[in-house]
Amino acid sequence: MSGSGMTGENTFQNSDFLIKKDIFFEFIDTLRREYRVFGPVKEKNHYAFREISSASDLYMDYSTTMLSPGKMFIYKPKEDVLRFRIESGISIEEIRYGVEKQIIVGIHPCDIHSILYLDRVFLGDFIDPYYKIRRENTLLIALNCTKVLENCFCSSVGTGPYLKVQSGYDIVLTDLGDEYLVELKSLKASQIFNIKGKEAYPDIFKLKSDKEEALLKSFRKSIDINGLDELFFKNLNHPVWILTADEKCLSCSNCVMVCPTCFCYDIVDEMSINLKEIRRFRQLDACQDFKFAEVHGGNYRQRRASRLRQFVIHNLNYTSQYGLIKTVGCGRCITWCPTKIDLTEMVKEIQRNPLH
Repeated sequence: MSGSGMTGENTFQNSDFLIKKDIFFEFIDTLRREYRVFGPVKEKNHYAFREISSASDLYMDYSTTMLSPGKMFIYKPKEDVLRFRIESGISIEEIRYGVEKQIIVGIHPCDIHSILYLDRVFLGDFIDPYYKIRRENTLLIALNCTKVLENCFCSSVGTGPYLKVQSGYDIVLTDLGDEYLVELKSLKASQIFNIKGKEAYPDIFKLKSDKEEALLKSFRKSIDINGLDELFFKNLNHPVWILTADEKCLSCSNCVMVCPTCFCYDIVDEMSINLKEIRRFRQLDACQDFKFAEVHGGNYRQRRASRLRQFVIHNLNYTSQYGLIKTVGCGRCITWCPTKIDLTEMVKEIQRNPLH
């Protein structure tokens, strides 16, 4: 998935170690001399990815965060792209961002997969320069999960609870009590990793496998994704869309804003108060907003049901756009929905009672 020169493009053998946690955190502190370091921290009764001033700030036993790190520090929610100045004539300045080396620590497997999905969006046929420069200068340190939450369904879509994909990131950690199993997955990781640890023998990987198996048995939510493309195509007018929209959906766009793979953005021009400067910026947009589908001549998704259907089908119709399913099964859209709309239950209703 990663292009030439992208982080994580090489995998390595004999690069797996057992490292004491306190030693690993000391290593993270040394990296702060050269990189900005972001990771999960505890904020009152929730967790969030923030820039840290010390590895002691990290809360690696976190459950989940409202916002994914990929849509905070690689794909920015809002950023300037152009500036127009109107004086004797019109001058146009393209905003160019400096190279900023950064490390994101403690990324759960589902959020690693969400970054790999965004890679397909912004580094595919059309290269987004803003995304590209940050992606190339970001080191990703993944952390296999230690718990399964009520709304997680990553196991159904192959994105967790343990990371299986072997490239596109740099290091993956597995919590083994007072130690981490550290697996290096990129050339960049091998160049900066200067800790002497114990070699990870096969019995360690057996322990890792046993921990994963135990987690897989604890999932309470699942979904069968086989054949969803055809199923949706035949059930575009299924009653579940209208019933859920009328009874529950507020069109608040929470689901889109917290979704780690939703990538749509809007372009906005903002005039200065003296009418001499125009700031052009892009910011996240949401298909649940009424005006999202407004074009010259009308709005092709006026009904709330059609906007809700768009979100569900886009996330679960897994072959039509980038060749893989969009959802990573993090469950954020369910957790942060004010009325607890569950896209997995909507799909199950169509599977149980299809129109055709």
